[in-house]
Amino acid sequence: MRRTKEDAAKTREEVLAAAAAVFYEHGVSGSSLEKIASRAGVTRGAIYWHFKDKAEVLTALHSEIRLPQETIVDGALEHGHDDPLGLIEEQSIGVVQLLADDEHQQRIFAIMILGCEFTEIRSDAAQRIITANAEMYEKLKKLIDMADRQGTLASCWTVDTAARAFQCSMNGLFGEWLRTNKSFSVVDVGERLVRSLIGSMRRQAA
Repeated sequence: MRRTKEDAAKTREEVLAAAAAVFYEHGVSGSSLEKIASRAGVTRGAIYWHFKDKAEVLTALHSEIRLPQETIVDGALEHGHDDPLGLIEEQSIGVVQLLADDEHQQRIFAIMILGCEFTEIRSDAAQRIITANAEMYEKLKKLIDMADRQGTLASCWTVDTAARAFQCSMNGLFGEWLRTNKSFSVVDVGERLVRSLIGSMRRQAA
């Protein structure tokens, strides 16, 4: 039985690795479980043992990019933080640096940001990406609201607008870096972007 479980776990890992490659090369809408099975060297039945459909494969891939920074952010949301804007700033720069060095996570981010067609009739896979973005937005909003209640959010920003602007900026940064085949230093540009944007959100001392 132990060997069977080990084999199943190995097959799951191989399927996810193949899925990342197929989604990256063909986009989510241009991919199929058949292509993933062929790339992994397994049958479709082996995929169905672990995943009911393509959207569930995408969800499993997305779960692989839970970054160490997320644990810190979740802790701040639960217990509070004395500088929530500073937390967003430093952890976001950490994410940029980590992604710059990790090709596997770069590939998954490319799939999440660029790999889905968002048509009027949304696929399950596209909806999964929308849900993931919404979850991140809610975390940003709660941290920025914390700053607002502490009196450190600049009056020119609302909580909602600040959260939206920051999320759009980060998605735009990664998207442009990946679309241009990493033609610029995402670390240098990202750090300047994050520090400038968070700086504009801080209320200046009287």
